Amino acid sequence: MHRLLERILRKEGLSPERAPDPDKWRSFLKKIERFFISADEDRYLLERSLEISSQEMQELIARSKEDSRQRITALVSAIPDLIFYVAEDGRYLDILSRNNDSFLYLPREQIIGRKISEIFPQGYAVFFMNAIREAIQSNTLQIIEYSMPVQGEKQYFEARIMPTNLKEEGKKTVVAIVRDMTASKRSTDYLNVIKKIFEDATEGIFITSYDGSYVEANEAFYHILGLEDKALPGIRLDDFQSLVDPRTYQHIVQSLEIDKSFHGEVQIRNESGHDKLIWLTIDTIYNEYGEVEYRVAMLTDISELQRSREKLRYTATHDILTRLPNRALLFERLDEVLNQSQSNGSEGALFFIDLDNFKIINDTVGHAVGDKVLVECVERIMRVIRREDIFGRLGGDEFLLIVENIKDHDVPMYLAQKILEEIRKPMEFEGERFEISASIGIAVFPKDSLEREELIRFADMAMYRAKQEGKNRFCYYSTKMDQAIRKYHQIERQLKEALNSEGFYLIYQPQVDIASGKIVGVEALLRVDEYIALDFNPSEFIPIAEESELINRIGEWVFHESCRQVRHWLDESGTAPLVAINLSRRRLLDEYFPERLTEIIAGYDLEPCHFELEITETIFSQMSESNCQVISRLQEMGFLIAIDDFGTGYSSLANLKHFNVDKLKVDRSFVSDIAKNESDRAITEASVNLAHSLGLKVIAEGVETREQLEILREMGCDEMQGHLFSPPIPPEKIQQMILEHSLENLW
Repeated sequence: MHRLLERILRKEGLSPERAPDPDKWRSFLKKIERFFISADEDRYLLERSLEISSQEMQELIARSKEDSRQRITALVSAIPDLIFYVAEDGRYLDILSRNNDSFLYLPREQIIGRKISEIFPQGYAVFFMNAIREAIQSNTLQIIEYSMPVQGEKQYFEARIMPTNLKEEGKKTVVAIVRDMTASKRSTDYLNVIKKIFEDATEGIFITSYDGSYVEANEAFYHILGLEDKALPGIRLDDFQSLVDPRTYQHIVQSLEIDKSFHGEVQIRNESGHDKLIWLTIDTIYNEYGEVEYRVAMLTDISELQRSREKLRYTATHDILTRLPNRALLFERLDEVLNQSQSNGSEGALFFIDLDNFKIINDTVGHAVGDKVLVECVERIMRVIRREDIFGRLGGDEFLLIVENIKDHDVPMYLAQKILEEIRKPMEFEGERFEISASIGIAVFPKDSLEREELIRFADMAMYRAKQEGKNRFCYYSTKMDQAIRKYHQIERQLKEALNSEGFYLIYQPQVDIASGKIVGVEALLRVDEYIALDFNPSEFIPIAEESELINRIGEWVFHESCRQVRHWLDESGTAPLVAINLSRRRLLDEYFPERLTEIIAGYDLEPCHFELEITETIFSQMSESNCQVISRLQEMGFLIAIDDFGTGYSSLANLKHFNVDKLKVDRSFVSDIAKNESDRAITEASVNLAHSLGLKVIAEGVETREQLEILREMGCDEMQGHLFSPPIPPEKIQQMILEHSLENLW
């Protein structure tokens, strides 16, 4: 500035060394003033210009920052990971991500500003802090993997921890990017499981491309086909056609063309020359466009299974001792033969063979020797009969022989004679000499019958006739020998007469509580008037009634009569014992029986709780689904259910539990020898314990001695029935006995 002043002074003729002229000095000052005013205006303009440029620049920078912020926010929002800004002391400074809060260990507001050690359990906190310190100290990326429960479910994570150049309050910082690896982990684990299954599977697995070219195969596939390891690359699915017969191969190809799959048993001969039965499954895998992508063939070696299946089949259909067909297989084969005879008119004969007095051998020398004698007899018979004849063991010392396609009517006679001759030959075992004979009954089909059960019965009847005539002989069935059949029809006729002429009546046997000696119930027992039939045994007429379907009419009469008697007892004394009534198998086949029974008792103004329905254990163990439904409805209506003759059949414990029966009735066959026979005692005690464990009562029938009663009392048996207390008696005596407790002295 001083140079400018010097120039102005010189123009005005002024000098700093001498005093100025006043006029010139005034002129100088005015010029100086004008100069400064002009300079101020320029400076103002410059300052204003700079001020305006600075604002625009700030706005530009602000806009740039906002654009960058929006881009960063958009990018961060698009990242599916959690992004944390963390100080070196573990304090969370910010959570940059916004859309993944479901992965957070705690809500966002409970995390920011707090330290890792304040949020996570100690183990996790130490693990995370070690990774942060290592990232800062080494100035390198640190990657850690861990799992932790999030919202009650175990999750897997990967954290990438990167140091930054930024400091917050003097502390270094890191950015941690946390990725949820749960799906990936589970997918990897699943693939590893699939791989393990593929590698370790006992089934051979062969995967091909859409055109049948090799993709992958497991070790089992090589093993089943007898191939060397890694011998398959380059091979095609159709290269295996030599392992199966052409017919089977064509069937597989057609199935793949039509159904795009194949499932079935295939017999193969592998590369080692061994025959194997395999279960082959070939399925087609499609891509998302519905195009064939792969074919997967699975081979299961079922050779051993087939052998086991055949062995089980053999065991189930053959007698263990003699290796002959057993009853089940015999009946199956006999049905086939009879059906064929009916179709083509061929003739045949059924032999019923029974060894005479064989029981004596078992009783005298034991079953081991008896078994040897039995096997020898079988071998002798086998030497006589034809290869195509069917010979099997019914059980014990009884056998069936089926001879078909007989051209000469005398063939059965000659064959029977040869069998008898062979069996009669003496035999020796363990120093004992045995002379055996047999009785043979012969029924001819189709002449005698084409029904299996009837034909067996006829042959059995002929065999018994042979025994009656002196044994060691054979006898043909004849209608003249059907005395049993005539008796059957006689009993059937008498049952119909009893129904039509009120020839039935009921007697009742008391059922007594062992602890108190009081009558708690009675069993209704059916009898027939003597004017209709003398010596009419229920064990004879009940089975015939069952077979002839008269049992339904008889059963309905029993229910009516029992209801009438209960009503009478109630009207006379105001009390009546529980009445136990036996149910037949046919009743359980009638789906309307529960409603019909309810109608009957309602007609006498009675309730179901007055009656206990007894079902034999044999029936109970063989119940069908419809039988079960009938019993369930009876229980729902309020009838009590008891299992009769318990111990003589094969009850299902599942059925006992399912139906929640009320009582088990131990059969008299076990009670009669309970004081002498350890087996009977053990069975009875086991029955009592079983019933009590299921919450059931137990009643023993056939109690005839005080000793039997005491044993049952010790076992904890609840009730008894038998002649020790009372035989079956007329209904009028029941009421009197209840009132008098006439046998209370037994207790």
